[in-house]
Amino acid sequence: MKKLSVKEEVILQLLWAHGDMFIQDLLQYYPDPKPHHNTLATQLGILEDKGYVARKKYANAYRYRAVMSEHDIADKAISDVVDKFYGSSYTQMVSRFVKEEKMDLAELKALIAEIENTK
Repeated sequence: MKKLSVKEEVILQLLWAHGDMFIQDLLQYYPDPKPHHNTLATQLGILEDKGYVARKKYANAYRYRAVMSEHDIADKAISDVVDKFYGSSYTQMVSRFVKEEKMDLAELKALIAEIENTK
């Protein structure tokens, strides 16, 4: 998956929050300053090319929907970071969090207990 721009993230957030929409619908929810209709159409086309949204034609307008959930995108982003910076080792990532005191021992123990309870 290709990286998302901030504007593309805004569009996906709106689709996740409000479901499938036409461009006019998106513009109603879009925060100010609102983009021009054509600008939004271009951004949606880019998101479609990247595989994040799909569209369906209704008469002479397209209705857009998010293809990937927010959870799927977050999982992919985390996986990319772990692969790039931690040699694909989640253990190394968690170890770094503990060493840099971004996760204390109590949180680590709670995580271990949660893992043990789900198995």
